Amino acid sequence: MKAKWILILVSLFLINCNSSDDSKEDCSAVSCLEMGYTIELISKDSETNWIIENGYTKEDIQLLNTEEEIVPFGLHNGNIWITTSNSNHGMHTLIIDELEIPYSYDFTEPDGSCCDFGDLTDVIVPNNEFKVSDFQLKIFL
Repeated sequence: MKAKWILILVSLFLINCNSSDDSKEDCSAVSCLEMGYTIELISKDSETNWIIENGYTKEDIQLLNTEEEIVPFGLHNGNIWITTSNSNHGMHTLIIDELEIPYSYDFTEPDGSCCDFGDLTDVIVPNNEFKVSDFQLKIFL
């Protein structure tokens, strides 16, 4: 009987032991959004979404990189969604009618957990007030 309990305790101990490779999160069953961020343009006067307030659509907006190539984006409820693909930094110009808003950003290094892409950081919007929160850049017009 004593040998049976020792065998059970040793088995439980071995089952609960992890090698350093086994202690990493298993992300194989996790579905993540694409790495990216949103831009919301806020009217200083009314504190509302400037794109919605002025009736702009996706067709009215351009986003260009430093080579003046078009950067793909989505528009949902007045928020511009930009995927960053494999790039963790960038310099873009947002163009709506005569309005041009240059900005740059970086992402911190991911910590290795599932769906971690790093944090949006080192944002510069030289001509406008702005606020960064998580993966959202609010620019005040």
